[in-house]
Amino acid sequence: MKKYRVGFGFDVHKTSRKKRDLVLAGVVIPCSFSLAAVSDGDVVLHAVADAICGATCLGDIGDHFPPRAKKSKNIDSKDIVKFILKKISKKHKISNIDLIIVAEKPRLVKHKKAMLSSLKKIFAISAVNVKIKSKEGLDILGGKNSLACLAVASVVKL
Repeated sequence: MKKYRVGFGFDVHKTSRKKRDLVLAGVVIPCSFSLAAVSDGDVVLHAVADAICGATCLGDIGDHFPPRAKKSKNIDSKDIVKFILKKISKKHKISNIDLIIVAEKPRLVKHKKAMLSSLKKIFAISAVNVKIKSKEGLDILGGKNSLACLAVASVVKL
């Protein structure tokens, strides 16, 4: 009998006017702002990586990439994911990923297919679901000038 485990992840970043790309799910999204972060600020990959860490009892990505550490500065979030996937590869296999991206701007619906395709490739699974929600103008999940992502990952213990 397969033993499944589930983890929950969350990440949020403020918007920033710094001249850098807005990256979500490993996809560059054309936008007039980026996200303020030590890394590239990909809230989607951060939330999913934390969900996987939760399902496999690895703490969170901040334990492995502390914000004040040199190795964390401007790190590509795909490298964070690669590190986590390598840590779990011998004991766990990802079964599925489900996430919600919460943002007022930019409108992400036209980028959903690209983000879904990117996530399937990065995590090497087909069972990935992406939902996009607005904050309905409410000051929740980091305020009006932020982007957030909530993620759930299930893994099978090998």
